[in-house]
Amino acid sequence: MKRKTRVKYRLEALMGLDRSHIQDETLRHASWYQAGIPREIALEILQQEDIGSFIVRDSTTHPGCYALSVRVPKYDNPTGISHYLILKTQRGVKLKGLDKEWPDLLALVTHHTVMPEMLPCTLRLPHKSKNPTYKDNDKDEKDEDPDYQRLSDFTSMMEALKK
Repeated sequence: MKRKTRVKYRLEALMGLDRSHIQDETLRHASWYQAGIPREIALEILQQEDIGSFIVRDSTTHPGCYALSVRVPKYDNPTGISHYLILKTQRGVKLKGLDKEWPDLLALVTHHTVMPEMLPCTLRLPHKSKNPTYKDNDKDEKDEDPDYQRLSDFTSMMEALKK
């Protein structure tokens, strides 16, 4: 029982209550960026999320790089979670195995919410998530407009047509 309490406390400590150590202003306000979160905790959090949910964190095995942890369909990975290495380049960042580069992490993430490229699914930006890293202030005001159709709705319709 003590172990569970310790793990829960540790998890809360990792959720970015104090993000002042993150030097990049854009990343400091991006709830999907969790610099110091270990791979194991990312796995635990994402297991409870929808397909396409993700966390970007600092890579522990490749210093100076980032890791993209994504909740993916089980047919793609039996664990339901895949990890991708994000390399820093002279012009910005890129996913290992993909030639295309982006000027920064925000641009890479934004692109992959629309185009999956080499990923098995598009990234899903946080929206009313159970994930404690995603806070209510991440809510998109456009969701309140009934005439506004979300791009993810269009993407899911296109996926249904492919079947």
